Amino acid sequence: MADRARTQPTQNGIIATLEQRLAQVPDAPGVYQMLDRNGEILYIGKAVSLRNRVRSYFQDSAAHHIRTQAMVERVADVRTIVVNNEVEALILEANLIKRHQPPYNVRLRDDKRYPYLKVTNEAFPRVVFTRMVKDDGARYFGPYTNAHGLRELIDLVRLVFPLRTCREPIDGRRKRPCLQYHIKRCLAPCVGYQTEPEYDAMIDEVVLFLEGKQESLLHRLQREMLEASEEFKFESAARIRDRIVHVRRVTENQKVVWRSRLDMDLIAAARAQGQACMQVFMVRGGKLIGQEHFILDGVHDQSDALLMGEFLKQFYTARTASAAEGNGVSALASTRVARDNQSPVPEKSRARKRAVTASAVPKEVLVQMLPGEELPLLEAWLSQLKGTRVRILQPRRGERADYMRLVQKNAEQNLKAFLAHQEVQESAQARSLTELADALELSEVPHRIECYDISNIQGTNPVASMVVFVEGRAKKSEYRKFKIQYDRGPNDFAMMQETLRRRLRYLRHETDHDATAPERQLAKKEKFNKKPNLLLIDGGKGQLHAVVEVLEEMDMTGIPVAGLAKEHEWLYVPGNPDPIVLAPNSAGLHLIMRVRDEAHRFAVTYHRQRRGKAMTQSALDALAGVGPVRRKRLLAAFGSVSAIKKASIDEIAAVKGMTPSLAAQIKSDLESPRAKGEA
Repeated sequence: MADRARTQPTQNGIIATLEQRLAQVPDAPGVYQMLDRNGEILYIGKAVSLRNRVRSYFQDSAAHHIRTQAMVERVADVRTIVVNNEVEALILEANLIKRHQPPYNVRLRDDKRYPYLKVTNEAFPRVVFTRMVKDDGARYFGPYTNAHGLRELIDLVRLVFPLRTCREPIDGRRKRPCLQYHIKRCLAPCVGYQTEPEYDAMIDEVVLFLEGKQESLLHRLQREMLEASEEFKFESAARIRDRIVHVRRVTENQKVVWRSRLDMDLIAAARAQGQACMQVFMVRGGKLIGQEHFILDGVHDQSDALLMGEFLKQFYTARTASAAEGNGVSALASTRVARDNQSPVPEKSRARKRAVTASAVPKEVLVQMLPGEELPLLEAWLSQLKGTRVRILQPRRGERADYMRLVQKNAEQNLKAFLAHQEVQESAQARSLTELADALELSEVPHRIECYDISNIQGTNPVASMVVFVEGRAKKSEYRKFKIQYDRGPNDFAMMQETLRRRLRYLRHETDHDATAPERQLAKKEKFNKKPNLLLIDGGKGQLHAVVEVLEEMDMTGIPVAGLAKEHEWLYVPGNPDPIVLAPNSAGLHLIMRVRDEAHRFAVTYHRQRRGKAMTQSALDALAGVGPVRRKRLLAAFGSVSAIKKASIDEIAAVKGMTPSLAAQIKSDLESPRAKGEA
């Protein structure tokens, strides 16, 4: 009864807050977010009129789909973001869905970040593999679903085009080229053997190659080869000849789809067992240059037209990198911020950014089904990205319709393979969790496993890792790393206890009715409010005993805990001095070993980062008023910290960005006993 008394006022408060929020929704275009009582985003949508759209969810006469009704019943709050027009709302909606992955939205399956090929935005750009798309002026090609295939493509690009691969700044200080120059894999711009205009011309050739415009590239290379031979530059002509051979080899493997040189994307869908697969064929210059497939989550009973519209938004948002990664705002908004802060974007960066969006969007998008009412809006948005008119068409007869049926067959085949793989994987995961629950005599299957490990060298730079496996699969978004505060020498037991106290205090705040609102909010923010079904410790009896002490201290002995000893891969549980020995071929043993190894990898990686950072620190890092720029200028002017100590105040003040008062302060700080000890 007491619990019900506590719950009723809380529910009434949620209803009152929601009614107040609905009364304040503006009558303007924008994006709305539906949140539950824990602050988690349930659904993200857009509307021409936020007031009309949001209120329609809560009208008594509204006839919602059963899934929408279930979502509405969980809504405790509504947030809105007002924009200038419907196109901006569409862009922002796609960016926010990609970032937050709400459970009631149709979304690209995001078990991992899809890889991209990136042509960096810097002097003498590089071609690199990345999973992070940023609004940094670089050129991104992708997304690719096959990371191995993308790495092979990058190797091919570097074979055909002698681009630099190093990150060394090209400032004219290097005296001789590296090995890459001697094996003809780089033309050594670092020592001035290749000028920036020459290098940029080669980057333009790379972009033509990646965009599938090999015919234009071949004409250009043949012209350059003839010009080089006429000028008796036979070595340059030979290198260009070899490049032509490689490009032709790639071109011969590409299938000609249309005799006319059309640029288009063909997109079809397949649905089965509550899942959907979207297949994309990319045609450039009449040739099929690539194909990808994507699995959609949140499909359920959504219409085919809605699925196509949601996929087009998220797919081309990813391809054009219009999200300013990290804050979820549109590129248009980030441009306005830069303008307001008087931070002009370089002309080269702007030109490259325009070229990225233009090349990523074809003139025609052929779809299996039209995206319904959003068709005009999507065409306007894609046309804005392209810079010219883009049409979304549904072929009904002729050659295009025949080819669309081929795209759909590929979608069906890929969906069939995915469902078969998923069935095998889920069966194996269920078997491993069941075996583990039986071996540890758990009351339920451990749906959420948290594993902890400590990493240090003789107590220096100590860290801890926490990895999370949900339903037998790693959930990397909930991994956490801890910088250990214990500083009394090597003591893994004390470090493990500190880690568990710091983690479990959030769980206590979430379940404790006496906890303050800020404490509960902090627990939600840190995503530590989810109770584990099993705590797995990398260690034997000693580590396990230390963890049990913390559980007893915090009155959380109800959480199952086990330790995995490395020597024999034996499990230990509280109250049982004998180990639990699982069969070597046991699926449960393989699962906990995989969890333990992942925790160890995560801890060691973080420890190496801390150790490497500590080894590169100097006395300059602790000086007040000396940031990265001034530190770099000081080291460039004097060469080392010891040379700065020997310099006079006037010599230090002469460095760009320094003042006499700051120079005097730096001189004083470097001569202090503490600075000498650090140096």
